[in-house]
Amino acid sequence: MLLLIFFISLTQIFSYWIFEPLTSFLTDLFEIKILPILLLFFFIFLFSTNKEESNIKL
Repeated sequence: MLLLIFFISLTQIFSYWIFEPLTSFLTDLFEIKILPILLLFFFIFLFSTNKEESNIKL
């Protein structure tokens, strides 16, 4: 039982050590302050197509 607890805690420590910087970076990147700016760029890109290219000819 102690061996199992040791391996589980070791796994949790290593997973925290590996993934904590990535999750911290992503959390800071997609914070609510930056999200409207990213959405604005996304919608500008989405609706900025050329009108002649977007017409579908049948």
